[in-house]
Amino acid sequence: MDEICSSDLPGNEQTDHRPDFQVDSCNYSYDLLKELDPVAANRIHPDNHRKINQYLSLCARSGVLPSKLYQGKAAENWGQVDNSRYSCCFVCVDAAMSVLDQYVEHRVDCMIDAGLLDEVYNIYNPNTNYTLGLRQAIGVREFENFLRVYFSNSRDDETSDSPGGTPLKLSTRMDDKLLKENIGGILNSSSDKPQKILLEEAIDKVKANTRRLVRRQKRRLNQLQTLFGWNINYVDATDSISSKSDEFWAMQVVGTAVKIIRSFLNEDDRTECALDGENKTIMNTVQRDLWTQYICKACGDRVLRGAYEWEQHKQGHGHRKRISRLRKSQSFSP
Repeated sequence: MDEICSSDLPGNEQTDHRPDFQVDSCNYSYDLLKELDPVAANRIHPDNHRKINQYLSLCARSGVLPSKLYQGKAAENWGQVDNSRYSCCFVCVDAAMSVLDQYVEHRVDCMIDAGLLDEVYNIYNPNTNYTLGLRQAIGVREFENFLRVYFSNSRDDETSDSPGGTPLKLSTRMDDKLLKENIGGILNSSSDKPQKILLEEAIDKVKANTRRLVRRQKRRLNQLQTLFGWNINYVDATDSISSKSDEFWAMQVVGTAVKIIRSFLNEDDRTECALDGENKTIMNTVQRDLWTQYICKACGDRVLRGAYEWEQHKQGHGHRKRISRLRKSQSFSP
């Protein structure tokens, strides 16, 4: 949605105003973007290297500042579905939050049974940063503490069993297959050993983080509707998920989605795909402030980008709880 094709932008023929850095260099930095266009730098996360590279490339090739693209008419059209080159029909399969939470719990348990622990084991590296790349993904980072303790204990056992206390290579005493089986044994054991507690805590964290992801996705969908005018057709799958019936799913979810798409393709009753009056009113009244950076002191200097994200954050349960606690301790003044 916010991808920028520099070849479509005015001023591409201006080659005399490029910043003095190489376009093909891989050493683009957030600090450099802050120097060139601090407004655009405030809009993106410092770790969003793809976007940083994209913005810097845009500056180098066209001399156009990214923040300048989102002023006036461009700001009004940014993200609007009407501004798309395609005619779009959006279908979202949704369900009641309580049902989604239960589904997440069941889904994570199924993933554990299907071998998630083996996959996490295979990519574990005690010297790797678990806040970058694949290892920061939900279902991976939560197991870091357990695996660190697990491998540490395994090495201690190898040392105590070896002659003279010299550590043996893990593969000479216990291969990967056996180590993986031991993890399964820890999870299924009836004891309350520290390793089992750590493993169960990691699984609970995966479930909790997935539930948070579901809520964040629902907020994003609402943002696409209220801010950008996306005509999203919601298909309620609450009963289908609860019943766990393939026939029910095919009839109520797949069947309904097919009807929506057919109606869209045949251009029959296109008003069904339009936003209702309430959403139109909200969309027209929300201030589409995309560039202002907000910092929430109560939440540990958390950075929010744009008025909508800031308003959503203030309405969140965690923020309101922290504000209430700080006010009671008289250490925060609104």
